[in-house]
Amino acid sequence: MPESYKILYQQLRETELACVPPGFQDTSDVYDLVETEYPELCDDSILCREVCSSNSTQPEWKHRLRTVQQSLLEEDGSRIKRLSKGWFYEPIETDVSDIPDDPTQFTIGSRYNRWELHDIYGGQRYYGIATPSDQDFILAFTGDSGDAYGYADGFQEDGSFKYTGEGQEGDMTMDKGNIALRDHQENGENLYLFADTEYPWIATYRGEYQYEDHHWETLPDKNNNLREAIRFTLTPVGGREITIDGDPDELSLPDLFEAAKRSAPKRSTDGTTSSGRTYVRSEIVKKFARRVADGVCMGCENPAPFEDIDGEPYLEVHHLHNRGDGGPDDPENVIAICPNCHRRVHYGRDGKSFNRGLINKAEELYGDIDAPTGG
Repeated sequence: MPESYKILYQQLRETELACVPPGFQDTSDVYDLVETEYPELCDDSILCREVCSSNSTQPEWKHRLRTVQQSLLEEDGSRIKRLSKGWFYEPIETDVSDIPDDPTQFTIGSRYNRWELHDIYGGQRYYGIATPSDQDFILAFTGDSGDAYGYADGFQEDGSFKYTGEGQEGDMTMDKGNIALRDHQENGENLYLFADTEYPWIATYRGEYQYEDHHWETLPDKNNNLREAIRFTLTPVGGREITIDGDPDELSLPDLFEAAKRSAPKRSTDGTTSSGRTYVRSEIVKKFARRVADGVCMGCENPAPFEDIDGEPYLEVHHLHNRGDGGPDDPENVIAICPNCHRRVHYGRDGKSFNRGLINKAEELYGDIDAPTGG
């Protein structure tokens, strides 16, 4: 097999571009998308050695696409199903929200169909930073592709978000999407951040952010060659902190839940109340998750494996709707689990199905929390 087709196979698997986007019906409907994205790898003159059902030969690159679909079909948790002669997405019947006419109405933690996002707003479908024309906002998408190389996008302890710039191969450059992100405030544009999910073309909305700073860092590219990459620091609109009356450790569970929900505003706010002490938003959410767990891993249901330096049971806070360690800081999107279960979610063979079990458990746990006492 020519080296170019090995590269195409790898790229299709990594991006899951071979999956038929929602609204498309079978493999042939996605051919144009693959050809547009990888024109140099789609050579119709190199024919597949196999014969199609129509008794005609097909280009090798189209055979590669079907091979990728077959391999994805066999993976645990795959939404690719084969029905008759076509390949179809298994529809998501829950938790995918309608695209609002007004982007300020996006809800943090909700999932949206990225294909439909671009149908409505425009912008580049296959880029990490989409800059829709005739719109006063840009869309940034983050995933976990950097995990394999030892770095990742994600929330930081101070409430900011670390975001790797656009560019898969070679040194990144401060142009196109990268410069649009850097200058979005100067250009009067809002920045809406989304995270890839385990489902192709489905993205979770993380909130409205703003550029704070950037630096250059030596990181591997998609071919594992070192290059100069841009690492942006983004901060949530409304600030990194929230003001709470009283000591969070002394709040009832319902009141702590309410405080954690308030620490993840759906719209732009000033992040403060008239009195009280300020806390980093993400810390309130973590306190809530650990309070619910009460020293017991919500995955394996065993006691925390050890105590931390403060003498508290050590559990890690996992974000349910993002495959990296980041995710929207909303109490309904987190659960406290032991380090072993945390590694299982991200690196285990059954990680996807295990995470679905955690999501179901969180829904049961948090659905039983009573209304705030107001104390």
